[in-house]
Amino acid sequence: MIPAKSRFDALLYFCNRIVANLPSATVRQYFYRHVMQLDLAPGVRILSGLWLDCRAQCSIGRNTIINQNCWMDNRGGIRIGANVSISPFVHIITADHDLSSPEFVGCERPVCIGDRVFIGSRATILPGVTLGEGCGVGAGSVVTKNVEPGTIVAGVPARPVGHRPLNLRYELSYRRRFF
Repeated sequence: MIPAKSRFDALLYFCNRIVANLPSATVRQYFYRHVMQLDLAPGVRILSGLWLDCRAQCSIGRNTIINQNCWMDNRGGIRIGANVSISPFVHIITADHDLSSPEFVGCERPVCIGDRVFIGSRATILPGVTLGEGCGVGAGSVVTKNVEPGTIVAGVPARPVGHRPLNLRYELSYRRRFF
């Protein structure tokens, strides 16, 4: 009999190396919902190359788009709102280590992303961060602290650089079948 840890590692390998790169978005979505137990609302689109660190502990709101080659460390929990646009190569991290701990203790803190947030390519969202509704994160930014609704942040570490309107009403629609 194969130990549970080995079965889980094999599942993650299959998910991240095989399923994530299948050319059919429909097959990937089915696998993420039913095998990886992600809570995906209608209209969610996850493009190829998504990397996950565990099952479940992730909910994604309607019409949200996760572009190619994103990494979602969902061990600490991720909640993504509706109509969120996550650009390619974004990292959402929910687990790290206490660097001052003699035992190098692991820590998990959830990441929450509000409705109609835009996250630019290669941005990194660190554990425990909340991105308020309608905020924007510039490409390549490292978000270390909560971002207020409608605020645009950029840089390393990310700092406010502007504002978006708070009355955003758009609905995202991305319907590619193969990508």
